[in-house]
Amino acid sequence: MSEEITGEKLAKVLVVDDNDINRFLAKKVLSKWNIHTDFADNGETALEMIRSNQYDVVLMDIYMPVMGGLEAVQHIRAMDEERFKNLPVIALTASVMGRDIDEIKNSGMTDFVLKPFVPDELFAKLKPFINSRLP
Repeated sequence: MSEEITGEKLAKVLVVDDNDINRFLAKKVLSKWNIHTDFADNGETALEMIRSNQYDVVLMDIYMPVMGGLEAVQHIRAMDEERFKNLPVIALTASVMGRDIDEIKNSGMTDFVLKPFVPDELFAKLKPFINSRLP
C-alpha cells in the first residue's frame, strides 16, 4: 500500500510510543494513507486519551516509561464500556521471541508489528479495522 490516499480521513489512530523518531515515522506513513493520528508518549497518557476520544485502532509500544503497553492494554480491557473491550490495540515491538508473542497475546493486545515497521506490513495489520472506509 505505497500509494497515497486522499479525501475524507479513513480512520483515527492513537500512536503510543516514547521515541520521537518512531512517532515521526508513524505520522508520516499514516498521514500518507489519510489516517488521522494522535500521539501519546506513555501508557498512562494513552489511557486518558482513549477515555476521551473514539479511536479506530491504537498502536502501542510495549516498553515505555511511566506505564508500558502491556499494562496499559490490561487497563483498557478492564474499562466498563464495551468499546474498550473491543478496541483494536496493536503492539509495536522491536523483537518477538516465542515467549514475547505469548505475553503480547495474553495481555489483551489484538496483534503486533515489528519496529522499525515496514509500511506495507503495518497497513496489512490496520486494514481489517479500516477496510470499510477504503476507497
